[in-house]
Amino acid sequence: MENKQYEEKAMMADMVEAEKVAEFAPSGSYKKDSLNRLIRSVNDMLKHFNAPMLAEVDRDVEGPLPVDLVKALNMINSALEDAKIDEYKIDMKALESDRDLMMARGKIDTGAKDRAFIAFLAKPIPQGDTEVAVSVEVEEEMPVPKGMHRMPDGSLMPGETHGEVDEEELFMSRMA
Repeated sequence: MENKQYEEKAMMADMVEAEKVAEFAPSGSYKKDSLNRLIRSVNDMLKHFNAPMLAEVDRDVEGPLPVDLVKALNMINSALEDAKIDEYKIDMKALESDRDLMMARGKIDTGAKDRAFIAFLAKPIPQGDTEVAVSVEVEEEMPVPKGMHRMPDGSLMPGETHGEVDEEELFMSRMA
């Protein structure tokens, strides 16, 4: 394929991704000032990801949040989940007003200063498929002697369990 075809396919993939993100983007009524404050907080957090900064908005937003902001918030939430630090995660469905953006901004600001989270982000991500060799020892089970049964821990105890008794013999003993 030529470079132009690759570029066209990449643009199409970006458009499809943007449509999917917009489909699940929080929607509400947001003032320009509230959005830009949230974007500045997200940008402070993005420094720890070595990710590009988001541009601020130039007007109020009625409807879904900007796609780039939603992507960044999802990335932050994913990293928090991977780090098992849930207290800073943003409930994306709850971002409906300026007050909700303010609450999210507080979580992001606190998370951006959390030493454990920053250390987690600084650790390199393992690359490629990692194979782990696992050895399993299989013990040969000794046959259970008549009149004994095996306990779940593997030990032997006197007395038979119904699973080890011949059913026909059991029924015949009940008939007598």
